[in-house]
Amino acid sequence: MDMQIITSKSEININKHFKVSAGPGAGKTKFLINHIKNVLHNSNKLGRIRKIACITYTNVGVKTIIQRLGDEIDHIEVSTIHSLLFTHIVKPYLYLINQKYEVDLEKLDAPFEHIVSRGYFIKTNLSKKYVKEDEMKKIYWEVNGSTCKLSLRNRNKDYHNSLFKYKQFFWEKGIIHYEDVLAFAWEILNSSDKALRIIRSKFPYFFIDEFQDTNPIQTEIIKLIAEKETTVGVIGDKAQSIYEFQGADVKQFNNFHLPGMFSYNMEDNHRSTENIIKVLNKVRNDITQRNPEGKVGRDPVIIIGDPLEALLKIKMELDEEVASLSYSNPMANSLRKNKKYNKDERWGAIESVFVDSSNPRRKAFISIIKSIEYARLAHYKDSIRELSRHLKNTDDFNGQQTALKVIKELTNDYNEYKDSALWELYKKIVNMECFNFPEIRESKKGKTSSEIEKFYKEHIYSDISMCVNILEDDTLHRTIHKAKGSEFDNVLVVVNGRNGKYNEKRDLGFLLNSEIEDIEEQRVYYVACSRAKKNLYINIPKITEGAKSELNDLFTIMDV
Repeated sequence: MDMQIITSKSEININKHFKVSAGPGAGKTKFLINHIKNVLHNSNKLGRIRKIACITYTNVGVKTIIQRLGDEIDHIEVSTIHSLLFTHIVKPYLYLINQKYEVDLEKLDAPFEHIVSRGYFIKTNLSKKYVKEDEMKKIYWEVNGSTCKLSLRNRNKDYHNSLFKYKQFFWEKGIIHYEDVLAFAWEILNSSDKALRIIRSKFPYFFIDEFQDTNPIQTEIIKLIAEKETTVGVIGDKAQSIYEFQGADVKQFNNFHLPGMFSYNMEDNHRSTENIIKVLNKVRNDITQRNPEGKVGRDPVIIIGDPLEALLKIKMELDEEVASLSYSNPMANSLRKNKKYNKDERWGAIESVFVDSSNPRRKAFISIIKSIEYARLAHYKDSIRELSRHLKNTDDFNGQQTALKVIKELTNDYNEYKDSALWELYKKIVNMECFNFPEIRESKKGKTSSEIEKFYKEHIYSDISMCVNILEDDTLHRTIHKAKGSEFDNVLVVVNGRNGKYNEKRDLGFLLNSEIEDIEEQRVYYVACSRAKKNLYINIPKITEGAKSELNDLFTIMDV
């Protein structure tokens, strides 16, 4: 069937599979809410235990949809895909396939983000197979016949058996990761007609927002559910597919098809001014957006110089709040903390930056720093969960009560150590009875310090905390990936190059020579620019005269 043009107010057949392609600001969420309400009011398939499953990619997206649905939430389950599959498939039916995986079902809790375990990595002898510890972040499952197989992204070799042994160290403790949820759910649904029949019966409608972020296993699960009874609808935009590192593949959205499925397109952009939309239309050529209300504003600005100085200048000029969106986590943290980004520092994930020969102490300290930073952003659930893992035997609540006390004390004393060496925090922690790790032997005067002592005494807490990845970031200063689904009046997009090394041809390529279909990095910057409603600023370290002349028609170009 040909692609039909619709708007956010359009009504479509409630009992037919559908796919909606829509650019930024088109009103995807508004359309989805209206369609859900249409189903609620007109379908005879819903009941006390028969609900609409509404899947979105992040917890922030879940909150947004719940708020917009208001009181009409009784027959809807709004969730992330991992949460829904864990609750309705993995947790109740894992026993069906557990002879193969040997997860400790007694200890099984909610899934965790996969944090690489150095100890398990060493035990599995993966380093002898020329695998680097950092590569373990790229572990993923792929469909292989009637089962799933573990692989490493960008590696052609078959590491399944070694990676399986590595994962089993977690599973025997009842720990499963988000990627495991998908694999286990897929295998359960493939091996159990009963489980598949129950999930279809529970959810006669299955709607997925941000479908361009779907990975192949998720797509296979959706296709299985859609074979009978359940009506499936997917909404997305291929130009906003930016989670390749988590296994998402833009082809999944392009090629997704179900028998009898209707296809729709939304071309409006209600969010941004015409001036900003001109920039977005330059970056992509598959659609030409317009603002149906004819909203006009100021030309976007390219501002050259230091990101923090640029942010402060814009805030002073506008006298309004300005959101900053950065590619890297340390850059986002530096702007949030009002601290200049030092490209000469050893930036990266805190797990790769933190040095300590004692693995228990290293793991505990990383969790302590994470939990402090989560708590300071009022993410108390994440904070307690992160720290309680190290305190399970200290109270009757799996360490949560003790974790809460520690977090309260450390956040109250934050100003005492935030600008000091890590050693100041270490002295506080080592005096707490709840932690059980070896003390660092302090060298006497005139004696050479150990490498570990040097690390704690020469690294400032605020620098190390820059490397903490905020799981669900709702602040004004965040990574571009954490800004999906959000919008702001004023946006500063920081383009400072990979690892702080700027290359105009590559890093400004999304404006100068767009290849958005093939280059994910360009899609990331497209997403960032499309978050702006009124004013868009793009910060770069420098610009050539050639680039200036090419961009003069769309941008005002200025120095900090």
